[in-house]
Amino acid sequence: MASVHRIIYSGQLTPGSSHQKVVTELARTFHMTEDEARELIDKGAGRVIKHDLDAAQVRRYRDALTAVGLGIAIDPPLETADLSLAQGSPQAPSGNVPVPRARPAGRGWSWIAEAWGLFKDSPIAWILALILFIAILMVLGLIPVVGGIATTLIGPILTGGLMLGARAQDQGEGFRIQYLFAGFSTRTGPLVLLGVIFLLLGLLVALVMGVLFALMLGLGGSDVLAPGMLLSPAQAETWMSTLTILPVLVTLLLVIPVIMAMYFAPLLVALDGVEVIESLRLSLLGCLRNILPFLVSGGIALVLLFIGALPILLGWLVVVPVLSISVYTAYRDIFQQGDRD
Repeated sequence: MASVHRIIYSGQLTPGSSHQKVVTELARTFHMTEDEARELIDKGAGRVIKHDLDAAQVRRYRDALTAVGLGIAIDPPLETADLSLAQGSPQAPSGNVPVPRARPAGRGWSWIAEAWGLFKDSPIAWILALILFIAILMVLGLIPVVGGIATTLIGPILTGGLMLGARAQDQGEGFRIQYLFAGFSTRTGPLVLLGVIFLLLGLLVALVMGVLFALMLGLGGSDVLAPGMLLSPAQAETWMSTLTILPVLVTLLLVIPVIMAMYFAPLLVALDGVEVIESLRLSLLGCLRNILPFLVSGGIALVLLFIGALPILLGWLVVVPVLSISVYTAYRDIFQQGDRD
């Protein structure tokens, strides 16, 4: 059975490395904020940087961490035979994201169960972060016209920050409310661009729906109603239902792919440095390959939301953060197979 290792920060930099350069390179290579990198260096002696690694993964992270100037220890140490460097250039986690894999239907439940495990380690911080998240969007939404645009643009930034916090917690650090704003210092431009694309796609879907409704009402009215003809209430209801079926179906066919493309995109941009258009493609592909586990997790989510709503919505204080974290655990399972298999 292969050994499982941890990488621990030794509390020292490699000889010849300057503090600021290590902060900069660590943040750039591992898609952290400079504040997070600085905190790791200044206060992180003995902190677990990565856990549950096999020998090949230890080599990869060891080479990347030492390349940026961070001193590390491996627990337990690698065997002598494993100490040789891997062939080729050292590689750190980067935008070279593996092709999303299909997962069995049962993983839909596992995503939520694993999210619960992260939530219960820092419940207060997660609850407060989600309350603040929702409050910010609600307040912005109250601003006429501009508010709706602002919420669409800022949403991916706040989401990216929460997911950066989920990853930090998953790697052995505690989750803090401040992670909600980490997207404002990590990949901010690409995250804003995601919001712009989402806004434009939403406007396009609304335009298509409006045009279809206008066409159906125009064509339907001229074909069905003769001059001076009056319909009974029942006939009018049937007629209107018939006219709305096509626009609604077409809208659903457009909205569902947009949601799929946006679902993992902020994580791929913030956590892996993937380019915006590629993140949308990978997110759509990841969702399409995992329809069954998403159906399972979606069904469970509906049940949890219903149960959580019974005590005056108080249960949502737990359910909503857990479901939010499950986006990260699903991403980790689908896109980060190298660290989990």
